[in-house]
Amino acid sequence: MHRFLIVIMVLIGLGLVGTKSVAADPVTFTNVAALQNDGATQVNLLSNPGVTLTGPEITFLADITGTVTPGVPTFLRVTYLESGNAPNVQNFQIPAFGTIPPPFTQLFTFSSPGANFQGVDAQLTLEILETGIPTLSNTYAFRVVQPVPEPTTVALFITGLIGVAGNLKRRFGG
Repeated sequence: MHRFLIVIMVLIGLGLVGTKSVAADPVTFTNVAALQNDGATQVNLLSNPGVTLTGPEITFLADITGTVTPGVPTFLRVTYLESGNAPNVQNFQIPAFGTIPPPFTQLFTFSSPGANFQGVDAQLTLEILETGIPTLSNTYAFRVVQPVPEPTTVALFITGLIGVAGNLKRRFGG
């Protein structure tokens, strides 16, 4: 009996020593940036907190990396919140489209309903959800402004209105 216990202990010990532990990299997001100037410029939101972005349409990108746990539904939830407005939420499946595993870059666009010439405070929150539970979250704060028309554009617009008014006056004999 004593010898049997020793053999069992040795086998258990070899079993524990001989197994490899496998740990996958969790799904994460990095390089969260806003695209400006029609995508020609990327503004990193982590490196530039409180940055002013030109709206009202803003496209963002985030690099998704890591390994998806098989059988666990994984999503990227993106929430855009602007002062005085309801949050706007978008969900993206990971792997992308159900078939493209990380690493990949996810693009998403939000409209800023409150964008004006003075600017409005806004924030973007990204969360990785596994079976609906947030496993990673980060919030980025910034301001959104609407572009001011160039003086030349305004002058051209006014000149056009004057031309239309003159044409109407001649046509209707005023």
